[in-house]
Amino acid sequence: MILPNIYFEGATIEFKEINPKDFDNNLYNVKSKEVVEPNEKGYISDDLSAKLKTDLNNQNTTIINAGVGQGKTRAIIEVLTKYARNPDYIIIIAVPYKSLIEQYVKDCSKYISKDEIFNLSKYETNIKKGVNKTKKESWGFTNDVDMLPITSRLSSKIHVMTINALIGNPGDDNLFTSKIRSNYFKLLKNYCQGTDKKVIWLMDEIHDSIHNFKEQFVFNLWNFQGLVHKAYIISATFNEASKEVIKYVSEFTDKNIFIIESKRLPKPLRQSNLHLNFYVDQKLYQDSNLVSLVSSLVKKKKPFDILVYSKTLAEKLININKTSNSKVKKVSDVLKDQIHQVNRCYSDAFNPKANKKYNDNKDVINIGTNFSTGVNIEQEKHTLIILFPKDLSVDYVNNKGVFTNGSNVIVQALARQRKNGDIHIFLPSPNGLSLESLPYTEIQNKEMYECFETYKRGIDKYSNYSSINGQSKLLENAYEKLIDDVSYAEEKLRTTNRAGLNRLLYPAKEIFILNQGEKYITKEFFGGNLSAYILWASLSNQFLNCKLNSIKASTKLNFDKENLLDDVKSFLNFELEELNNTFEEFNLYDSFSAYEKLEFIEKLTGQMLVDLDFKKATQAEMNKILLMILSAVFSESNDFVLREAKVEMYKLYLKSCLFYSNNLYEVNDNLKTRDLTSVKVFKKWYQLIELIDKSKIEKDDGVFRLPIIPSDKFEAEFYKIDFKENLDYLLNNDFLLGTDVFQFKNTIINAIKNKTLVDTFYKVCVKVCYEPITKQTSKNGKKVSYYEVASLNFKNLPNLLYKPLPEVIL
Repeated sequence: MILPNIYFEGATIEFKEINPKDFDNNLYNVKSKEVVEPNEKGYISDDLSAKLKTDLNNQNTTIINAGVGQGKTRAIIEVLTKYARNPDYIIIIAVPYKSLIEQYVKDCSKYISKDEIFNLSKYETNIKKGVNKTKKESWGFTNDVDMLPITSRLSSKIHVMTINALIGNPGDDNLFTSKIRSNYFKLLKNYCQGTDKKVIWLMDEIHDSIHNFKEQFVFNLWNFQGLVHKAYIISATFNEASKEVIKYVSEFTDKNIFIIESKRLPKPLRQSNLHLNFYVDQKLYQDSNLVSLVSSLVKKKKPFDILVYSKTLAEKLININKTSNSKVKKVSDVLKDQIHQVNRCYSDAFNPKANKKYNDNKDVINIGTNFSTGVNIEQEKHTLIILFPKDLSVDYVNNKGVFTNGSNVIVQALARQRKNGDIHIFLPSPNGLSLESLPYTEIQNKEMYECFETYKRGIDKYSNYSSINGQSKLLENAYEKLIDDVSYAEEKLRTTNRAGLNRLLYPAKEIFILNQGEKYITKEFFGGNLSAYILWASLSNQFLNCKLNSIKASTKLNFDKENLLDDVKSFLNFELEELNNTFEEFNLYDSFSAYEKLEFIEKLTGQMLVDLDFKKATQAEMNKILLMILSAVFSESNDFVLREAKVEMYKLYLKSCLFYSNNLYEVNDNLKTRDLTSVKVFKKWYQLIELIDKSKIEKDDGVFRLPIIPSDKFEAEFYKIDFKENLDYLLNNDFLLGTDVFQFKNTIINAIKNKTLVDTFYKVCVKVCYEPITKQTSKNGKKVSYYEVASLNFKNLPNLLYKPLPEVIL
């Protein structure tokens, strides 16, 4: 298969650049940026190390912007070794993850004795294991702690810790840092001051530490003011918020900034083969392509790991004990005999087999969420499988799990595999990609656009190409709009005397960028569609350590015919679980209006292709599946009988559409609905129902008679408003009435064919709205049929026609 990425051979890899212009030259002293080029093997270690060594004595904040796997860590450790051998310096290494702490301890110990390396995280763990917590104040501040002597470790040449420890972030559940940590930093500061030690800061993977740099925590860094000689800030995937962190940190080095950046040049011999697998089965753990891949790897005894976006899915991949009647094969079935090899890499305090860190043993299968960064997979011919979430198409829901931060996490995750092998990504079909937004040659744009058209979702939704180095302008525009929105209020505040009252200041631009900027960028970058970004990056050869080799697309769900209702309910429940994955405090789906629930079902089933017992489902079977879903959502009954469900849902849908269309004063473009024209049709239809209602004759208290055939007024009105044309519109456009799910379409088409449309439509109206009983009476010696009905009843109907409007509008 010839892939369009052949048109992008030698394409420049786009990455977040750090440039002198990012910093106000009136406030910051920024040297000209220096660029290093990888050698023939793709490494920058020697060149980078040389540049860093010539800069040892200069007080500055040094930015190292280099690709993953280019050897920047080796270079920086060589430089740190120079400082470590000088008695005038103390080195503090701060990283986001404990796995990186362990890696730095391991790497540094190759050059420096382990006795000279102090691991704060490990020290805290050992202390807490032996602590008798006799008293604990609120907010997590431990008052009585039996501290072990720490003063002997202050003179260690290298101190390794988490960023949140260095900056004094106690975590979301605590107000104060632990007394262990608080005392340690006081003692360390006093030791440096008392012995005239200069401090070297190394902050690695800074893009994953942005959340720590809140104003209240940056204050804590100022305890080191006057002590810091050099700060190294390192990342392969800088973001816009990183620039604000650089500004804060540079204040400790007299606002001097030195930028070193590497070119991203892929080396084919080191690249893995990248395989994209687009899936549709919402039970990803039983996707046929995934099951086949895992089966093949197990059979051939090849090493592999599975990085999963959520703990829930990771558990489903592993759960071999859960009984199921389904005949459809799952990943857990394949792994049943290998379960002793599985390492559960995800957090679960209630599962003793979980909470495990990545294990690099070639016989271990790591499955979980916690190795998207911070680990290096060095095995030869290894296969890394990465599972991405489906796109919910719900703007205010984030179900992306470990991939919430978008492109940066994706680049980091792919780069875990350091040697040539295979990387399989399983992801939902992307949005289309706007041809007009593409910046390449005409041929390249055409090839990329057509590839997106081949694999995109069926809905007409498109993302735009986004430039990673245009994000600063995006944030600038967003902040200007926010300021504009509050300009009137700000003017009022300026002219109001609020002396002595609570502080009221709108957040400064840098605070906006640190707190909200990256979330906003992630939503805007390629329209927030992870699949669109991954397909674009794969086609344009953007990944440093892998190159697109194949694309597969699943099109079918796999259901068991014998257990169809169970499988459909399981499918629906999985969808609802995913919808609520981000919100633990409430059930998001239950907060939907009835219309939104129906809209959700329409999107869910619109692109479904189903196999039943490995054979393509017929249209009648697809209609049955849709009725099962509708019944599960809107029926109060737990049982499903096809004939009864069809009648119940048919009447519910029609009565809802008729009633709520009549409730509208007017139909305009502000109405949130599938189709404005359909709403107008139902509104006219209700007028015909009112004519029927006026023709009923009271028989007993609350019991009425309706004629078995339409009145002359009804027939005249039907033709006057040209309702046949309106029915034609519904048959061609309505989500349910335009299909064979109900009998409505066939009934109307046959009536038109037999020239009995008015009579047939009249009967439809009566049967739907009144639930009539056909009875007979005698008139002039002849038997006459009539309908016995009750009053119209439109109570307790869900609104399936449009999203409810505020009462003031209604």
